[in-house]
Amino acid sequence: MGKPSAREIPDSTVEEMVRSVEPGREIRTVTPAERGFCSVYRVVTSTDDGTTRELYLKASPDEQAWGIPMEARILAVLESRSAIPVPEVLGAVDDHETLPSPFYLTRALPGDELAYERVCRLEDDSLRRLARETGEYLGELHSIPIPAVDTFGDVRHDGPELAGERPDGDPATLTVGTPRETWPAFLDDYVDRELERHADSRFSDLTSELNRWIESGIENLDGPFEPVLGRNDHGLHNLLVDPDTGEITAMLDWAYTLAVPAAFDFEFAVYLYSGVFLAGLPDVPDRRTLVREAMLSGYRTTAPDRAEAVSTPEPLYEAVAMIRIMNDFHHLDFPDGSEAMVMDRISTDARALLDGGRPE
Repeated sequence: MGKPSAREIPDSTVEEMVRSVEPGREIRTVTPAERGFCSVYRVVTSTDDGTTRELYLKASPDEQAWGIPMEARILAVLESRSAIPVPEVLGAVDDHETLPSPFYLTRALPGDELAYERVCRLEDDSLRRLARETGEYLGELHSIPIPAVDTFGDVRHDGPELAGERPDGDPATLTVGTPRETWPAFLDDYVDRELERHADSRFSDLTSELNRWIESGIENLDGPFEPVLGRNDHGLHNLLVDPDTGEITAMLDWAYTLAVPAAFDFEFAVYLYSGVFLAGLPDVPDRRTLVREAMLSGYRTTAPDRAEAVSTPEPLYEAVAMIRIMNDFHHLDFPDGSEAMVMDRISTDARALLDGGRPE
């Protein structure tokens, strides 16, 4: 299913949606926010005593769920069970007769939104801090005990429907939709979907070889594999940060959380936060080693018992992250005249991985 475009919601409707969660609030301003394909609005409210509050409303673009009800629940779980900086969910509406739904309302958090590509321009010290904090937060995420997450798949929720209430933050409400009992079985399905997209990408000349290489790699994966909550949707665009220091002030967009082995989630983050996919640009170095070492340092502080499981690079997982970049290449923003250089570098890196890291 292709993703729809964010629909425009009239200000008066946004105000009604906010009041269904926070009655008695005066709405001062309603401003659309550019955050993916969902309808997201920045709302400034006030009370009779003049207290102002900046909020964000996130709603489905087309009345389909798009992970929004689950995201409201997992944000509440993360807020109550970890130090991961996530927005506080004030209330969620899973279904409504007249208002666009599902939707939820959160408090705003400080920090700047930076473009996905900006990661390659962060100074080493700033990137090191961002990577270390990412490792800390992934260690916390992977350590949250979720009783019903004992298989692999998309994380869902199994709790009471909400009509404006706060999610209770109980991890027991999280479960796995369309579960696969084994990690290789889920990964095979996951890769098949990505390679279907890859065959229509600008890197389609690599699809067949990647398919053969990855099939061999999945067959030879060594277990056992333990499912944990996986962030999956890594990228600078899904963070709020201090651009000068690299401090992460918020981790946003959790609608695509998966139950996966910790190493898969970790490897994805190393590749995407290193910015190596942009190394075809002038003066953009390969900083995978810097990011990996910093992430491991942070991970060991919050999940020392799991650190060994993520400490050895897995070429197969890096290849899957690389495929994600190839599939979404048309969304990246490059300086004029540099697109071909970036494509050539990604293709070269992919072929080097295929030639040098082929599983036996």
